[in-house]
Amino acid sequence: MPAGNEAFTALTPRQAFALARSHAELLRQLFNHPEFKYTEPPTSVRYPVDVDRTPPALLMVSDFVQTTYVEHVLPLLPAGTSRKCKDVGNPWAFADPNYSWEWTWDESAGELRDAQGAKIDFPVLPKARAIELRGDVYSRSFMAHKCICENDSDVKARMMIGGQSFDFGEEARRIIKSLEQNP
Repeated sequence: MPAGNEAFTALTPRQAFALARSHAELLRQLFNHPEFKYTEPPTSVRYPVDVDRTPPALLMVSDFVQTTYVEHVLPLLPAGTSRKCKDVGNPWAFADPNYSWEWTWDESAGELRDAQGAKIDFPVLPKARAIELRGDVYSRSFMAHKCICENDSDVKARMMIGGQSFDFGEEARRIIKSLEQNP
């Protein structure tokens, strides 16, 4: 929760983009984990997961984080951002050197820009919906933190990922800790 227990507020475009960038980075860490297996090489539109060879904990947490991103983070961004801007792109398009990205994030202005430099407007969500999404992301980040960072020491966290502890990697732990600290 925000420092001092103050209520959540709607995110600014800069904050929403930073949140999306961190979630996209976490997804890349999970879906590119050495133990995540595919039946054939993934592409920007298709990622054929080998559910028989990928550890259940990795499948469950990857799905949970992806659902958080798609249902609770992406609505804060302009439609199509995850397919058009590399910083928040899906792990497979991000890894494809030939994928054509249409938008870029202008850090100094805190704006998305198209290929011609025009500003891309962020959606204006009703205040209650924006605050609800932010609270959902915070709650889900807390749960992901438990699963990723505490499954070796907390039996409840271990049970949430199928009963076996799993090492998601130092980078995934760093990212999820930062997400939980900056909802």
